[in-house]
Amino acid sequence: MNPKLIYIDAGHGGTDPGAVGAQAREKDINLAVALQVGRALTQRGFAVCCSRTKDMRMTVTERARAANKAKAAAFVSIHCNSAANKAARGAETFAYSPASKGYGLAKSIQRNLVNTTGTPCRGTKTANFAVLRETAMPAALVELGFLSNKIDEQFLLDSQWQRKAAAAIADGVTEYFSL
Repeated sequence: MNPKLIYIDAGHGGTDPGAVGAQAREKDINLAVALQVGRALTQRGFAVCCSRTKDMRMTVTERARAANKAKAAAFVSIHCNSAANKAARGAETFAYSPASKGYGLAKSIQRNLVNTTGTPCRGTKTANFAVLRETAMPAALVELGFLSNKIDEQFLLDSQWQRKAAAAIADGVTEYFSL
């Protein structure tokens, strides 16, 4: 395992747009933020590997396998949320289980994301997502906000907000490795 290599996954892509808001597609926001997270981590001395640097499709299993093959020290997947309840807002971060090493990573990212952006906190949660289950390293999946909510969508589309969110995610990763 490379102790300084972080695998950044921009969720969805190619023919899979992910969630679609009134003005935005999840895959586009995920990629923009993921690339900025990569730059921010590089500036902090980490090596970075990305699942995608352009609009292309990869399966979740391919993403996990690539991170495992790279022997990354951590895996961070970037996403946007959507819900039938248009009032749903805020960020939430997932790990595979509370006992997983990824849970501490997810908590650190969530805390930094909420504190830096001011977005409502939906907490650190667990889920049986393939990218969390099939990765051999600590893994977290970040839901930046809801494209189904007009307020969140405006933040998600704002390049300054994206930069703040990316810096906060990088801060969360840095904090996790400093513990």
